[in-house]
Amino acid sequence: MATDLHRSLYSAEQTRNLDHKTISEFGYPGFTLMELAASGAASSVGRRTGDQKTGLFVCGKGNNAGDALAAARWLLQNHQHKCHIHLLFGEKELSRDTKHNLLLLKHLAEAGEPIRFSSGVLPDNGLNDPFDYIIDGLLGTGSTGELRKPLPETIQGMNSMDIPIFAMDIPSGLNPDSGLAADSTVRAVATFTFGTLKTGFYLNKAKDYTGEIELIPLPFPKYLFERERARLLLPQSADAINFNRKDALHKYDKGTVHILAGSEGLTGAAIMASLSAWRQGAGAVILYSPKKLMPAYEATLPQIIKVVTGNEEDTCLMDSHFDTIAEMIKKRPGVLLAGPGLGLHPSTMRLSERLIEAIEMPVVLDADALSVFSSLKTKFKGQNENCILTPHPGEAKSYLGADFQNDHEKLLWTEKFSAEWGVSIIMKGNPTIIASSDQTPLLTGYDTSMFTRAGFGDVLAGAVATLLSVTNDSVMASSQALLSGYRSYLNHTSDIPFSPEHLL
Repeated sequence: MATDLHRSLYSAEQTRNLDHKTISEFGYPGFTLMELAASGAASSVGRRTGDQKTGLFVCGKGNNAGDALAAARWLLQNHQHKCHIHLLFGEKELSRDTKHNLLLLKHLAEAGEPIRFSSGVLPDNGLNDPFDYIIDGLLGTGSTGELRKPLPETIQGMNSMDIPIFAMDIPSGLNPDSGLAADSTVRAVATFTFGTLKTGFYLNKAKDYTGEIELIPLPFPKYLFERERARLLLPQSADAINFNRKDALHKYDKGTVHILAGSEGLTGAAIMASLSAWRQGAGAVILYSPKKLMPAYEATLPQIIKVVTGNEEDTCLMDSHFDTIAEMIKKRPGVLLAGPGLGLHPSTMRLSERLIEAIEMPVVLDADALSVFSSLKTKFKGQNENCILTPHPGEAKSYLGADFQNDHEKLLWTEKFSAEWGVSIIMKGNPTIIASSDQTPLLTGYDTSMFTRAGFGDVLAGAVATLLSVTNDSVMASSQALLSGYRSYLNHTSDIPFSPEHLL
């Protein structure tokens, strides 16, 4: 169900179950549901194209074809459109409601309405009419296998006509759950999805095929809805997510972020993460640095508390620095962020392991620090709010043992890993996925490709750490951090390309 923060996404099977139960249990006629879907789609086509146009309605044999036929009738009667009905498989094997809609169109044609009929493979079927648009009514959400002849040839013919295509429920050839496209898939300018938004629309560049996605509501009873397959994080949610910052008497009470980051040659990552944590409103940001790197931080981070560790020879954080850091963390509990520019020196990794093992406070693991998670899994198991991992796909594969080849597999893996180990995960990418063991996963419902440059991950990690210290809610912190970055992108008006520095 939709809220101000997200839109619910459902699988094809869940949607079919809703449709079936609304008819068989609730008693809503299937033909009426088809009529509502078709009228909604036709109304949108009419708004987009205007009146007195000519449409080509390419139909298969299932209920998706029935939707297209009913839409033709609505466009004919309400927008004075001429309708050419193309039945790819002829009139045999049509579903019951599809047959009925075809019969209604035949009655109208007999009465002199501008309706024509044809069949065969497009475009080799003698069609010479100039069409203004195409309605794709070939395949519905139940068709997910390989396309057999004459479907590929017909879809290729539709795409080659170089006129707008409107898809009924889903573009033919697109998998509604995975978003993976067959070799021949309809490229629509808009998809009218009926009753629910399908998860696959937001995975694997499905937008290249769906075009604009418009939800046509259907009267499914609320009590029939199952838990969503996923949720879509909306750009406008940035203003709707609110949380109460503590009315603090002291800066340390407003949220304290401890940062293990930076090594020789990688001080920029520590600087980015620290500034980001500060910008998000942390009461105090404490950066731990070996003495040799301190000049870089003194010059760039005047507002950050810097704790010197080790001696002039140390170029990275070392296991020997444990006591200094642990003592400071004990004095000022908060959230520990480990990873940006940290490096993979064995002594650094040992320090990270020991600190995380010793402390009892929320942890955000990013970049190199993700490599220590395998040895600390049992510590976090069942403590979802206490650990957030922020990998990109390469880090997930290198450090967490991930194995996925596409966005759908990435969603499944992220969800499973989060549930198994009781942690929250921000799996960066386009889309970015937020998974938590006790909540439905979230997908970003907006383009995130602009955040792939080096440095954006460091900024995100710092923002997440601060928001976790304030909210004590991993999903809320992750969502707000992502949306805050996107809002900054939308507000960016300079000719200078958008960069991590614009978030600081």
